[in-house]
Amino acid sequence: MKRCREFEKTLPLVPNTWHRCHQYAISDSLMPNIKNVWSFGVSKECRMEHWIRKHNNQTQIHTWDPTPISQETIDKENGAHHKKKIIHTNKAYDPSNKSLTFYTIDPTKRCYSLENFAPEKLVDQFTVECTSLASIKEDLGSNVDLIKFDIEGRWYELCNEIIDLNLPVQQVVGEFEMYMGDPDTEFAKLEWVIQKFESKGFKTYCNRLLPETNPGVISDNPVVELAFIKN
Repeated sequence: MKRCREFEKTLPLVPNTWHRCHQYAISDSLMPNIKNVWSFGVSKECRMEHWIRKHNNQTQIHTWDPTPISQETIDKENGAHHKKKIIHTNKAYDPSNKSLTFYTIDPTKRCYSLENFAPEKLVDQFTVECTSLASIKEDLGSNVDLIKFDIEGRWYELCNEIIDLNLPVQQVVGEFEMYMGDPDTEFAKLEWVIQKFESKGFKTYCNRLLPETNPGVISDNPVVELAFIKN
């Protein structure tokens, strides 16, 4: 989506000194000191979590994703020789804490959403339990250094909870899907999220790998990829 790329171009790229973990980048100053990571959305992808543990095997990582393939992904990753295992919870993120329906238009059933944004293309659905960030804080405490998310349509709610709960997080990195609603509304929500983070002392970066510097990278997906780092 052209509008996504144009929006990203208004922001500075993450510095070259940051650790690149597939599509995510982690601050070079944060990486050696990460103790707790909360990761929302797994599916078949946990290269970031693997990279963090490779550089700091004392890091405790918690993941949340109710799709069946996510548990398989984490079990496989935990099969490696690590001192600390990833702790996985089969729940989706939603501030309601209710049981909701998960939908997918993906024939491989790798990518699900709580938003039924294309019912004519629906290939699967099932009921999932959900958890809010407030509930997670109550269970785990507030000690978290890095939050990563790829949760197909709940980024606005999650980011607002991160700010409203005053979590002592040092970096937030995630994907902001722009195709699940009216584009003007979605971009207005994104600008509001950026303003809220920056009002709390974060700096905003574009977190995208660019095809001009990374041959083979596809950049036409309708999402904005951002990283917020505490100043």
